[in-house]
Amino acid sequence: MKNTEIYQKIDTIILHMPDYIKDFVQDREDKDQSPRTTLEYLKNYKLFYEWLLSESIVPDTSITSIRHLTAYDLNLYKSHLKRRAKENVKKDTTKAKLEDNNNLGLSTSTINRNITALKALFKYLSKSSNNPLGKPYLDDNPMDQVATITDKTTLAARANAIEKKLFLDEDTQNYLDYIANEYKNTLSKRALIYYHRDVERDLAINALILGSGLRLSEVVNINLDDLSLDKNNVVVTRKGNKRDAVNIAAFAMEYLANYLAIRKERYKVTENEKALFLAIYQGEAKRISGIAIERMVAKYSKGFRVQVSPHKLRHTLATRLYQQTNSLVLTAQQLGHSSTNTTTLYTHIDNAATIDALNSL
Repeated sequence: MKNTEIYQKIDTIILHMPDYIKDFVQDREDKDQSPRTTLEYLKNYKLFYEWLLSESIVPDTSITSIRHLTAYDLNLYKSHLKRRAKENVKKDTTKAKLEDNNNLGLSTSTINRNITALKALFKYLSKSSNNPLGKPYLDDNPMDQVATITDKTTLAARANAIEKKLFLDEDTQNYLDYIANEYKNTLSKRALIYYHRDVERDLAINALILGSGLRLSEVVNINLDDLSLDKNNVVVTRKGNKRDAVNIAAFAMEYLANYLAIRKERYKVTENEKALFLAIYQGEAKRISGIAIERMVAKYSKGFRVQVSPHKLRHTLATRLYQQTNSLVLTAQQLGHSSTNTTTLYTHIDNAATIDALNSL
């Protein structure tokens, strides 16, 4: 999604939000903070307000009512999130995707994203004078007494679950070969028409993620001029709205070159269309959506072995890179992580050394 589209969505949502939310959004814009994160925060606030009103915690969402909220009230909301069934998640909370198809409640990461969003808002309300009052809206911050929850699943357990959905070693190339040569054998004549139209694009997208570890949003927003076949890299917008030049593995470059060779003619695109990856919507070539990529990866991967998401392809690259380099720093840099904390997961996926050591006891 382009930033212009994100800002349009933000503007639509804040029309129905209290003025202090508009001030909060303006403060984030003044600090050049990520509009994508702002949009997700607003979706979280919408759910929070719905809960406040439905439970009669406050009569309205004015700043006067918010001033009466206590840490007890906010921890009640945290408890509500922990009990909430996954099937009740609103479809417009796209950031809070469901990791499983069961009804065991929201995932730890989803609950923590909601808490983090509220912490950001209450920190602004209690600390910032960047508003029409010229002083903070709140005298204290009750969210300071609301902690995020700890994921009780160990890294080893998470790694074991993830590994089953990674295309490691020769499976990376086998997966791409399956898309190119075998998947078409499962299709009807009508489906074959669309397969032949899009196969170079689909291979390029899959190979790019497997060869770079880009996030889905980063892939969607790549423009034609961002990709360099000469340098084997692509410039993307990372989290926090930061631009970054990301290296691409050599095996992916042929797929990208093949797609570029057919892009203009196949999709009948004009010079004004800057998007690298295109899809046909109502007869017109436009920037492909994240949902379209998710569906595309799902259908190919399901036919190959196991249905996965683009994020699992990112995990695949991260695991393979760590196996090659044994460096958390290099792997974190490739993924665009600000620290190596998240990257530690891949040391548990690559546990061959641990197994060898145990077997030698």
